Amino acid sequence: MPQPSVRPSPSTIEDFASAVAYIHALDHVDTPRHTHAYAFQHGIARARHLLEQLGGAPRATTRCVLVAGSKGKGSTAMMLSAALSAAGYRVGIFTGPHLHSPLERFVISRHGRPAPMSEAQFTAYAAQIERIVEAWGCPELGLPTRFEAFTAMAYHWFEAEAVDIAVMEIGIGGRHDAVNLAEPIVSVITNISLEHTQMLGRTLAEIAHAKAGVLRAHGAGVIAPQQDEVKHVILDEAQWLGNVERLYFAEACCSVSCAGIHIGATAGESGQWLHVRLHGACAGAPAETSNGRAPLFCPLLGRYQLENAATAITAVQALRARGYSISDDDLRRGFAGVRWPGRFEVLRRDPLIIADGAHTPYSMSQLCASLQEYFPGRRLHFVIGVLRDKDVRGIIQAAARVAASLTFTDMDVRRAVPADQLLATWQALDSPPTDPQDGQTSFQASTAVDVSSAIRQALMRADRNDIVCITGSLHLAALAAERIENL
Repeated sequence: MPQPSVRPSPSTIEDFASAVAYIHALDHVDTPRHTHAYAFQHGIARARHLLEQLGGAPRATTRCVLVAGSKGKGSTAMMLSAALSAAGYRVGIFTGPHLHSPLERFVISRHGRPAPMSEAQFTAYAAQIERIVEAWGCPELGLPTRFEAFTAMAYHWFEAEAVDIAVMEIGIGGRHDAVNLAEPIVSVITNISLEHTQMLGRTLAEIAHAKAGVLRAHGAGVIAPQQDEVKHVILDEAQWLGNVERLYFAEACCSVSCAGIHIGATAGESGQWLHVRLHGACAGAPAETSNGRAPLFCPLLGRYQLENAATAITAVQALRARGYSISDDDLRRGFAGVRWPGRFEVLRRDPLIIADGAHTPYSMSQLCASLQEYFPGRRLHFVIGVLRDKDVRGIIQAAARVAASLTFTDMDVRRAVPADQLLATWQALDSPPTDPQDGQTSFQASTAVDVSSAIRQALMRADRNDIVCITGSLHLAALAAERIENL
């Protein structure tokens, strides 16, 4: 007797908005998929199955660079991909999180002309993902998450568009991250610090072990400056793989210093000049770059970008050693065209308003150091919003050390810490800070119901020569950029 046919459920995807809603709905609140085991145990297997059902990506998953780390991985990925694009390579770029639209995560660039995935392409991929999930034949793996869907979409799109090389930013961790399903030519590990401790481990060594999982036996590894404990873990991983000789340590290969900054009216007009010196550890260093006669201009501000630039340039050297042709002029043109919103982004010149997505104590300390170095003697007023999975106390404490005032804001984001809880965290600090300019206890801290109100409060406290910095989350930086024109 013939079996009755089973009709597939009607699609919920009719347009771009419904496609975005469907992909986001893959992450359901208060379900097992938000546990450590669900997020990481089968993440690569789920993403690989999705990719296989989409049609696979044998070229894109073997001609790629993976970029892992705690901080700086997005900036490093953008610098590296900009140099490759300027050299004429067709480069796929996968980054996250997005600020305004998921299309920002998927970009193809050549000759410095980036083009994101279109709404129609995203919608078509979401419809395919929906059909695959509906017929999911791997119950032992659980259903795919939003990030795993994004990852499969990125690899398949880059394959379909025949990119020469893909630069793929790891999401969380490395070893079990969905992006790590590839066999990269080069694996980059940016600075590692304590983050996502509930998922990656409570110690720096455990987190470093997770990040070191992006290294491959036959691929090169590029390592940003790290604490000694982290270096030991990475070296242990490389020795186990048998590829210690393929490691490029950025601090031994490349020195980058700031030769001057420019603060324009917008982020696109701002930037810093970089002196670059390549050392003997980077074989084949071009003479003009190594002696520093021709500084690079990079629109990304912040002293922490010097470390990211050194890491990206070292990755360029690793690719050169593997046959990629990237000249010094390509490097200069690429760096000059880098855009990475939400990272020391100048939103307004008078008074100066800066948005930065610093969301760890380390990154907040680096941001504060840059602000003090660039603008000595000027009072700093912070607008802060933080997500629940971050070190809230450490972030606030780092900002409070240099702040003249703090305004904690609510954000219309599911994982945001309420503003009143942020204020309570500040009030519970061991030694409440004083105004760094006069040492008095006139320090002001308050809450606001949204970012627009928070910025207005900070501006009311600020003199014309003061600086307002909106920080603590990339989501907050994005909201500030959207609403600044209406203030």
